[in-house]
Amino acid sequence: MLRPLTAFIIFAPAMVANAQNDAPTLKQIMDDPSWFARSPDLVGWLPDSSGFLWDQRRDGVIGRDTTDRIAQALDGLNPSGFPTMLEEVQRPFMLPANGSIARDGSAMLTTHAGDIFMLTVGQPNWVQLTRTESSEWSPIFLDTPDRIAYRTSSGWMIRDLRTGLVSDAADIRFAKDPAKEDDKEKSDLEQQQHDLFLVIREREQRRELNEQTDRSREQNDPTRVPGPFYLDDSKREAGQWLSPNARFLLLAMQPSSRPNDRRDVMPSYVTDDGYVSTSPVRPKVGYETEQPVSFVLLDLAMEKATDLPLDGLPMIADDPLAEIKAAVRARKAEGKASNAEDPSGKEATEAETAGDKKKPDAKPRPVGSMGVRWSDSGRTAAVMLRSHDNKDRWIITVDTQAEAPVFTTVHHQRDPAWINWDFNEFGFVPGSESVWFLSEHTGYGHLYVAVPNAEPRALTEGTFEVRSVTPARDGQSFIVRTNRTDPGTYELERVSIDGQSVALTAMGGTVESYRVSPDETRAIVTWSDAMNPPELFAVALDRPRPPVRLTATTTQAYRRTAFTAPEFVDVPSSHSDQPIRTRVYRPDPERFPGPHPIVIFAHGAGYLQWAHNGWSNYFREHMFHTLLNERGILVIGPDFRASEGYGRDWRTAIYRRMGYPELEDFDDCIAYAAEHLNGDPERVGIYGGSYGGFMTLMAMFLRPDVYDAGAALRSVTDWRHYNHGYTSNILDTPQIDPEPFDRCSPINFAEHLEGRLLMCHGMLDDNVVAQDIIRLTQRLIELEKHDWELALYPVEPHGFREPSSWYDEYRRIYELFEDELLAPTP
Repeated sequence: MLRPLTAFIIFAPAMVANAQNDAPTLKQIMDDPSWFARSPDLVGWLPDSSGFLWDQRRDGVIGRDTTDRIAQALDGLNPSGFPTMLEEVQRPFMLPANGSIARDGSAMLTTHAGDIFMLTVGQPNWVQLTRTESSEWSPIFLDTPDRIAYRTSSGWMIRDLRTGLVSDAADIRFAKDPAKEDDKEKSDLEQQQHDLFLVIREREQRRELNEQTDRSREQNDPTRVPGPFYLDDSKREAGQWLSPNARFLLLAMQPSSRPNDRRDVMPSYVTDDGYVSTSPVRPKVGYETEQPVSFVLLDLAMEKATDLPLDGLPMIADDPLAEIKAAVRARKAEGKASNAEDPSGKEATEAETAGDKKKPDAKPRPVGSMGVRWSDSGRTAAVMLRSHDNKDRWIITVDTQAEAPVFTTVHHQRDPAWINWDFNEFGFVPGSESVWFLSEHTGYGHLYVAVPNAEPRALTEGTFEVRSVTPARDGQSFIVRTNRTDPGTYELERVSIDGQSVALTAMGGTVESYRVSPDETRAIVTWSDAMNPPELFAVALDRPRPPVRLTATTTQAYRRTAFTAPEFVDVPSSHSDQPIRTRVYRPDPERFPGPHPIVIFAHGAGYLQWAHNGWSNYFREHMFHTLLNERGILVIGPDFRASEGYGRDWRTAIYRRMGYPELEDFDDCIAYAAEHLNGDPERVGIYGGSYGGFMTLMAMFLRPDVYDAGAALRSVTDWRHYNHGYTSNILDTPQIDPEPFDRCSPINFAEHLEGRLLMCHGMLDDNVVAQDIIRLTQRLIELEKHDWELALYPVEPHGFREPSSWYDEYRRIYELFEDELLAPTP
């Protein structure tokens, strides 16, 4: 039974207060981010929990590539002495405790620059165990502290720390077994030669005897590597995972022939040598080959390989797209035209969608691997799988001690829309064969534990989300991040194995990430809010104590600049029981009595949270809104349906209808602004990048009577031209059903443009390639549309890097809204 949340710490952190003396400028806002802060990154504890390390961008250097590593000792939660900047030669001997810890806590493994290092408790420095030109990674302690293993490009290596012996874990060969080749039936000519000539028969007998002798010697030689294991020569390795007792190795395989999918090329015009260069970009949706995965379990002691077929997975042969495919066939049979002009997104009738989901001869659907975990004992492996059609996720286990190891399904999740790319954390409860995992199957991402041979049990429940799980080493509790108290506020909780939750922080704002100390008494928390860039705090995990702030990285220039603090408003939705959480940036009512022109900011990615009380990746836009406020413009930034943080139904409302639920949410926000925020619904603009650029185009083309101006940045204009992984989740593929692509692609509605449209795009964008916006440009030319412009940025990728490009882009946006929303009506 779930137990209620109890309070543990109720202290808020010290806030960074702005002196609010200086007015911001566009040039300043679009400058390199170091002008306002050099926020800490790559945080890690020292192995003895005496302090921590973090990286920080070097002062005075533009760009993120050059960083300093800083060490800070701690006395409990409080800093002890001053931070120390490490010299380069010190780095290999001051490594964070981010690796594998021996079960008895006596030692720790980590990697640095592709080599393996070990620290023994009580020793002052890390000891380097490998020094090679090739890379080693994923070091682990095996069942005893004196045996470790690590990955190389050739597979797993095992090292005995007492003797120094290094050996391959297994000899794996994707080739035909020579012993089985000898047993194959002879051709007619071979048989004739064998029957006619004694010398051929004698040579064959000697060869077989020698091979039998060699095999016998190998099998009885304790010094050799286990194997060889001859595996299907039509396949290749797709990952391998060694058990902690080094007895078993679970190996994933895919077809050996790699796909040769057609790709576009992206030209670069501003180059070092003055010649145009090109680079390939990803395939388009529906044209990227996904290769199925299969598994084999290798018993390294018995030298036995066991195939683990996946055709027994629940609903694996069920086609979740059967009804959609039937509707498409019915439309084609009846000669129905595309529904691109109908924005309703209504599905086909029941008669059209009639059909069996599972045919008698249905084949298992292909799946991909999302990761493998081993229990501490090495007895059980857990695997997470996802169907290629994005509708199913399975967590399965294999018991290596079973007489005939097979997969057992621990949890199966079916989503009629698509399986979320979040809430896929899983692992074993330390010291047990029980599996913990996150799942969104009840509507929100929550934490579950599955004991062998029992149904999974929820440890959390409610209309909030859980993520960033860290199990305690004793297996009795988990540290998690949740937005339990408010959708836009993230705190730390401890959840016990029996479902009791205890709040560890009540800092307000957003706990962005955290690192638990090796002794599990404290955590280093990266915290921010809407007005304060990320800083580090020390939080007690063993008893109630106020969090202690450890860093202060904002600049004096930022602290003295006045920015508008957003309000967080729940706008009632006319299409959902849930409100639309919205950031509102209001102009000063004394200086601007209103009514105010309205600008909608549409965030990118679709599945992203913007209206949370945390420092956003859209920090430039956050600051830019102050400049719009200074011109009397009201800015509204909603977390429209599709956004992160509000549960599964909010996320999947756009399935096969991208653009339409979001526009409805914008309509509600504009109506709310007019009624409650003194907004002027007759003067409305919109802007956004990537997904927000797509939404800007949809608004300008499908609501021409509402929006006077729009700035579409790095925009998707035609979903047929975007990537496979993202698009096939939400719209399926054009080969399955072209109708959603027609209905949801702005290029199909360009003829409705009436307002003024600005389009900006980087020419080195390998995410939304520039071809997308150039095709729309040609469409606007052929439609003889006026009042639009295109700005191309020759050296910029999807996310701009150069301050000059950011400045030019936002200068154009500022002038667009100034001209179209503030100019007197003729």
